[in-house]
Amino acid sequence: MKRVQITGKSVRKFEDGYPIVSLTDLEDRQDFEDGAWVQLENHGHFVATAYFAKQHRGIGYVLSLRENEAIDERFFASKFRAAVAKRSAFTDVSAYRLFNGSGDNLGGLVVDVYNGQFVFRWQNQALKRQAKLIYAGFERVLGKGQTILAATSGQEKMQLVSGQFPKSVTSVLENGVTYPVDLTISRQQLALEFREVRDWVKQTSQQKRLLNLFSAETGVVTAAMLGGAIEAITVDPTNRATTTIQAQLAANNLDQVAVEMRTMDVPNYLDYAIKHGLTFDTITINPPAFIRGKKRAFTLEQDLPALVAQALQVAQNGSQILVTTTTPTYSMKRLKQAVSDATQNYTGHVTASTEFHAPADFLQNNADRHSEALRGLLLIVE
Repeated sequence: MKRVQITGKSVRKFEDGYPIVSLTDLEDRQDFEDGAWVQLENHGHFVATAYFAKQHRGIGYVLSLRENEAIDERFFASKFRAAVAKRSAFTDVSAYRLFNGSGDNLGGLVVDVYNGQFVFRWQNQALKRQAKLIYAGFERVLGKGQTILAATSGQEKMQLVSGQFPKSVTSVLENGVTYPVDLTISRQQLALEFREVRDWVKQTSQQKRLLNLFSAETGVVTAAMLGGAIEAITVDPTNRATTTIQAQLAANNLDQVAVEMRTMDVPNYLDYAIKHGLTFDTITINPPAFIRGKKRAFTLEQDLPALVAQALQVAQNGSQILVTTTTPTYSMKRLKQAVSDATQNYTGHVTASTEFHAPADFLQNNADRHSEALRGLLLIVE
């Protein structure tokens, strides 16, 4: 295994449990080699075993802080065994996160369960190259003969690893709501981290009018209609949002309910709603980090305060606005600041009443503040 020298400043960070290796951690940046399994050292002293990978955050992940620990089938089995033990409360849940990357001490891989079928989501090619070893470790814990599917970024179709492809769309039952998921498609169709958000929406939607901005994958429109909402409008620049929501409504025999689906730029719709005096009781906003719409692009970093300010103009006394983000680098602190910026020129009163986080199956690494899957803030307009 290649030995790579890291800076003295980086030693403490890794020893304290931080899982992500950055280029600035290396004494010589030329030591980076995509896919390499390396020993990180400082002046000849072992610090960690890691692997290098081309990815969105950093250049790799720490695997172990024990110098003589072999990174083999038994190593990966131990990770899955610990993850399964921590999800004992979820074994009766239709769909949940079994393994959550660095939250389960193996960055680069998440595993979701849909009615007993396992979906591996490889987040970089470097770790996927060790898939045979990792699947073997998984089968040591869960047993052979499981249906295992694999999704890789950039690939449209799911890969069958073992077992059989589901013969039909898998129905996820959650809090009395059915969500159809086609496990032959690699794209995420139901954001499992929004389970508690969906529950809240269903519980609070009786006789309410809902405006859902972005993110059909959150499932909130269907939850709202089954919770007794009288009307919902959902706006997203992508066509697949309409397709996803239509499938969810049909699965719950809600084909005829008052749901309006608009494929257009969200700020443009809000301009229209403000101009025509439309108001809503509940507004859910879950913008992506970046999206190029039909006429304009949206960037979370720059445009969220303006979007929330627009949303406030279609709220009324007693309205609730739920702003959520799954972008790793957008912290709760930044979300609160964006809301504060949005309300500066608002003449009414807005209270941030509740924070939302991912459910307990989405374990996070406490040393990595960006590892949390979901951050949300509920605003009450008074």
